[in-house]
Amino acid sequence: MSAGGASVPDMADDLGKLAASVTEHAAAHNMTVVPAVPGTDYERAVLVDPAVTGLPEFLELARKLGDGALYLRAEAFSPDPGDVPAHLARRKGDAGELRVAFAAAGHGLLHFWEQTAPWYQEWLDSQEVGLPVGDDEEDRAREQEQDRLTGELADAILADPEFRACSSPAARRRRAQLLVPDGTDRHVGWYAADQARERAEDLSQKAYRPIKDQIDGLAAEFLASPGWRQNASAPARKAAAEPFLIARADGFCPPAFLREELYAKARRLSRSGSGSSGLF
Repeated sequence: MSAGGASVPDMADDLGKLAASVTEHAAAHNMTVVPAVPGTDYERAVLVDPAVTGLPEFLELARKLGDGALYLRAEAFSPDPGDVPAHLARRKGDAGELRVAFAAAGHGLLHFWEQTAPWYQEWLDSQEVGLPVGDDEEDRAREQEQDRLTGELADAILADPEFRACSSPAARRRRAQLLVPDGTDRHVGWYAADQARERAEDLSQKAYRPIKDQIDGLAAEFLASPGWRQNASAPARKAAAEPFLIARADGFCPPAFLREELYAKARRLSRSGSGSSGLF
């Protein structure tokens, strides 16, 4: 598959080749690669779901909408010696996570695309192990204290607006890790991050359940919103649908299908009306 002349592999397992395709795309279109990724301000960011928009399409959006810079960061796998099973040890030095971003020209809205290799996700999951539980009173007291600290930290992570607005498990995991204070017991940090992600998934589903039934009315609101009126292209309007829904769902990122449905219904309304926005 290609994007503007640069061949782009469609293999989540080989993120090194995906990273190379980003630099190829930049060279083909006179764009600048910045070997870092900016921080995510949830009010000024769009987290693109790789299951819906592949890297080729994302790079094409960057070419059309971006300011000429592509931000790129590939996380190399560098475990401690003896810390991984043999089938993962051979992955040392490979890219386990890939993050690409661009800023839209004119208004600076950041767009992020992230991918985690399945084998790297396996390793991350394997790190989330439990502590042995003793039988004496001291062990039970320690476990209760860890449960308390875990719950408090999970609450703090879940309250973070950027964490709530993450659009992928990889993005949510990364944000949760950043919210764990330095010096926190690693098991407390792992459990708290897991607990916060599980609760976020549950709360997100509950938040969007009524919104599904309100989508027709919301489409009319979206059609009148700055996100629709200030953008002309279909990709930009689809991107604007995400923060529009986030603001109405307690800060949680919408499922991809609901974002697409909102855009489609708003487009249908625009075509049936007298406005000029019916081009898209």
